[in-house]
Amino acid sequence: MRIILHQRVLIVLVGVVLLGAFISPEFMTASNFQNVQIQLATDGIIAVGMTFVIISGGFDLSVGSVLALAGLTAVGLQSSLGTPAGLVLALLMGVVVGLVNGFLVTKIGINPFIATLGTMTLVRGLALGVTDTKPISGVDENFATLATLPVLGIPLAGLIFLAVLVIGFHVLTSTVIGRHIYAVGGNLEASWLSGIKIDAYRVGTYVLTSFLAALSGVLLASRINTGSPVVGRDTPLTVISAVLLGGTNMVGGSGSLIGTLEGVLVLGVLNNEMDLMGVADYYQTIIRGALLVLVVLFDRFYIVRLARRAA
Repeated sequence: MRIILHQRVLIVLVGVVLLGAFISPEFMTASNFQNVQIQLATDGIIAVGMTFVIISGGFDLSVGSVLALAGLTAVGLQSSLGTPAGLVLALLMGVVVGLVNGFLVTKIGINPFIATLGTMTLVRGLALGVTDTKPISGVDENFATLATLPVLGIPLAGLIFLAVLVIGFHVLTSTVIGRHIYAVGGNLEASWLSGIKIDAYRVGTYVLTSFLAALSGVLLASRINTGSPVVGRDTPLTVISAVLLGGTNMVGGSGSLIGTLEGVLVLGVLNNEMDLMGVADYYQTIIRGALLVLVVLFDRFYIVRLARRAA
């Protein structure tokens, strides 16, 4: 069933690319290709972390708010503490939010949806409050070129995404940590009885996701040379859609980063096409939301099918 899903995603990806080439002469240009790489990196980096947390049986809605606050931190501290300090503090902020999310879910026992919805609102409120809802422009020219800095012909943001993807793939497929994450998501009680430190793995996935959201926020702020308290509002929807579209089971226990990459590519290319066509933001949100609903329905069908086979 999952193989069929991957085949369908690849077919959709090919169709989306062909559609883009047909409707817009700008789609297949080198400049647009570079732009797509940078755009994919923003959501793709977070999607790697989201894959980990969903496989482990969790959920994280706070990534968009973390992205915004990290960008504000990196840009806002340039003139006072300097760019390096701003970058470090932005990433540390992501780690702290991840620890809070993990603590609320594992130690307090709050549902992941409710816990991360709360931190999402709290972090977004902080971002809006410290800036009085106004964006902050960067003053460091080196920082402004960081995300787009070409390395081996690839923008640095895209290269970081590839590195995060490769490392994450290795961890999930070739290490004890990866096997334990799958086990925790598949059966929490059985994992505990087998001696796996389930709380440590669950907290770790939340920390990883928030850290990567902060990293993505820094790269986005570099790309636009601005920290904004309102960016990232649609990020949770986009990222979760990509992960689920790639075949990760939303109840945990199964999934892959190859599938996540396919989902990121489909949504990233689709968003790029809609931008080139001038589709309004609210229509883009509707389309992404409808796609998420379809993916969840397909996932539900898959679960019911497995249950019937087991019976």
